[in-house]
Amino acid sequence: MLLAIVIVLVVVLMGWNFARMYNFETDYRFFGYFQGNRYECLLGGLSPEHGTLCFIGADEQGLYLLPHPKPALTWWNYQWRRQVLKKSLLIPWRDINCRAGRVLLKDCIWFDLAPRKIYLYVPKDIGEKLLTDARLMMPVRT
Repeated sequence: MLLAIVIVLVVVLMGWNFARMYNFETDYRFFGYFQGNRYECLLGGLSPEHGTLCFIGADEQGLYLLPHPKPALTWWNYQWRRQVLKKSLLIPWRDINCRAGRVLLKDCIWFDLAPRKIYLYVPKDIGEKLLTDARLMMPVRT
């Protein structure tokens, strides 16, 4: 009986996470071409296991998340990279709360989309470049 409850709970949580990510990608989908500076980085927060390799950029409109063009699977060395971000996204600044913080003793800049329960983070150096490109103030670490 306990095993059945655990299995149902896991299935429900997986379905909730799939719906959350699908709605996130659908609502913020970007069909244009980003003209500004883009930075390659491991974006934390989208995948629970590891960072998501992508390109990220910013301007006055918002934060751009762009999928990495490198193939997720290479046949010659059998390295597999889970491709979480499959579509280009534009998240308007009005939906984002920026803050400085730490992840595993590493300084980061967090981009919180609290109503959607999505919390993204990038290394501090890239986060500061993004905020400078967008002409926003740097958050102070608390």
